[in-house]
Amino acid sequence: MKPTTPEGDSQASRRRRILVAVHQLDLGGSQMNAVDLACEAADRGHDVMVAGPDGPLVDVLRERGVRHMHIQLDNMDRAAPSYRRLAELTRMFRPDIVHAYELTPALLAFFGPHRSDRVPMTMTINSMSVPDFMPGSVPLQVCNPVIAASVRPRSGPVGVLEIPTDCVGQYPDFPSDGFRAEIGAADNELLVVVVSRFARVLKQQGLETAIRAAGRVAARHPVRLVLVGDGPAMPDLRALADETNARVGREVVVLTGMRPDPRSAYAAADVVLGMGGSLLRAMAFGKPCVVQGEHGFFRILDAGSAREFRWRGFYGIGGGGTGEDTLVQLLDRLLGDESLRKENADFALALVRQFYSLEHAIELQLDWYERVLAEFRPSPPLEFARTATAVSAWIADRAVKRRRGIAQEDYFNSAERIQSGFVSGIPDWFDPEPVR
Repeated sequence: MKPTTPEGDSQASRRRRILVAVHQLDLGGSQMNAVDLACEAADRGHDVMVAGPDGPLVDVLRERGVRHMHIQLDNMDRAAPSYRRLAELTRMFRPDIVHAYELTPALLAFFGPHRSDRVPMTMTINSMSVPDFMPGSVPLQVCNPVIAASVRPRSGPVGVLEIPTDCVGQYPDFPSDGFRAEIGAADNELLVVVVSRFARVLKQQGLETAIRAAGRVAARHPVRLVLVGDGPAMPDLRALADETNARVGREVVVLTGMRPDPRSAYAAADVVLGMGGSLLRAMAFGKPCVVQGEHGFFRILDAGSAREFRWRGFYGIGGGGTGEDTLVQLLDRLLGDESLRKENADFALALVRQFYSLEHAIELQLDWYERVLAEFRPSPPLEFARTATAVSAWIADRAVKRRRGIAQEDYFNSAERIQSGFVSGIPDWFDPEPVR
């Protein structure tokens, strides 16, 4: 099924058939990235199908006219029926290329269509680290340079496609009055907004720190912390918010729940706190940003910190503790200085439009597809055997740890797994183009 190019026809001008396989279609960074790029590819005339579980993002695909085919790709425990279904879809759709996002879709595509029908494939791993058991011959994209630098040696290419954001549908003058009225914010209140998955790994500690910091800052500023999202950590966050509001004597923290379209929340913000794709979306609205990481990491995004975040992604690992005092100091600076908020907001907007726009990303993505197709070679039989052995060992080890109650949730995003790359210095050769 390897595509051929008619004589005299350039690959770049061909209409490609692209099958995008995603692990989830709920609201989250990796899957929103996949859907955004799939829709943009379809808008440019390519024939695109997205395969994945049902979820809120199916409505986005439907509105944009991109086909969705239901298939459970979110759990290796259901691998057998998902494997058969993906094989059926591939033979029906006959794609030029399969683009698999995250572990389960990538492994099923590798052992399925890629092995049995020799369909060219690429995979995107937007976790903060790439498991060593992933097939080394399959072209791989990751979301920032420090992750690419830490990937084990591979025979296939490694590319960086930073999480893109829509700079057309998200913009500084997007209407926000309805959101402020909805949460009962007074005209003089300053809103610190977080839009996030309330995951226990990577997110919860920072969100709890934000709630505690807001309770302290409220003594000096008319501030309200607005948490937009949902997830496993919601009960803990709500309890802490209620406790903080009771202690301060007013509603300093409000949890809105999940919003399929959070644009009005971003637009209403005076400051945004977050990481990764969530923060990039805030930048598209022209908002001053505080980057949240783990182990006490908080830092303002500005001209002085931009090189760090362009190397590591919009995330960091601190030296330990919660970072509450640091966050209180940063919020005091921003909330107390309107001109500083304006300066940082303008810088953030210029940065995201120049380097992280969806329009920029789709051109890089389509060029990557053409490279994968031009360089395509079927993976050698030995690699299938080696990968199968490594994956089986990982699954067995995980099962044992679950039975013992010591399995680490979301291990490949854990600070312990990724810390070395994020605390080491930025290499001298990393000299990104300046922001205009």
